[in-house]
Amino acid sequence: MKIIHKVIVVIVLGLFLAGLPSSLPAQTPPKESPKEIVALLKEQSNKLSNDLRRIHREIAALRVDLDKPGIKDVFGGIGYIFGLFGVAAFVASRRKE
Repeated sequence: MKIIHKVIVVIVLGLFLAGLPSSLPAQTPPKESPKEIVALLKEQSNKLSNDLRRIHREIAALRVDLDKPGIKDVFGGIGYIFGLFGVAAFVASRRKE
């Protein structure tokens, strides 16, 4: 049983290696001149910097939104105020007795 597995592995590996050199393209030097390559790189750099600026603006806008108090914070503050008044009323009623 183990011999059959080894034979299958060897056959598959042989077929893979036989087709490998024909599937790999030969690397040729780029046809563009160095000036064209530099121009392409500058264009890509400009696109990336524009995208980064946009992302920075979005992050800044999100931070501003996070700094504003939400509905949860408002109700929490009202709850603290009622709680403090409740404690004060309790202490005042205990002093009267």
